Amino acid sequence: MKKQIVIGVSGGSGSGKTHFCREFAKMSERKTAIIHADHYFKKELPKMISPLTQKEYDDWNSPESLNYENLLSDVRTAAAEESGVILVEGAYIFIYKELREMMDLKIFVDTDIDLRLYRRIKRNMELFHMEMDEIAEYFTESAKFQEEIYSAPTKIYADLIFNGAKSFDIPVRMVQAYIDSILGF
Repeated sequence: MKKQIVIGVSGGSGSGKTHFCREFAKMSERKTAIIHADHYFKKELPKMISPLTQKEYDDWNSPESLNYENLLSDVRTAAAEESGVILVEGAYIFIYKELREMMDLKIFVDTDIDLRLYRRIKRNMELFHMEMDEIAEYFTESAKFQEEIYSAPTKIYADLIFNGAKSFDIPVRMVQAYIDSILGF
């Protein structure tokens, strides 16, 4: 019988990926580890030119921004050592075939862009003490375009797609039932 299950949780910035993972861990009776792709950003980020303004930005919103090898190594280690559920969450995790193939279940949290921008502004003002104008400018001139290129198309790899604007109570229970069917209860 399988000892652990690896679940990928993807979606655009502010879609509710982290919130889903936290809700899952809180409601789960199984040991749950969460690996956040955001913890694997490179120290030196690639640059991108805004298609709107031609302004150069640090690119926090492309797969090249992540230290993929370290992320993959940590997921492998957790999968070999942990029992229970390993949640891997990040906007671009489904791009990587080798990582996708390690996942027993792939979830895409789909949320309207206006709500995602609102959440990103709120989060970045609270966590990083950024100004609203700075956050909105970066999102509309950079992040939005990169997500359309790199994150949104990976929705095709998802086994389940949830609406990130609604409560995660039902999706969490669905995923728990699926896990129980694989790991046994």
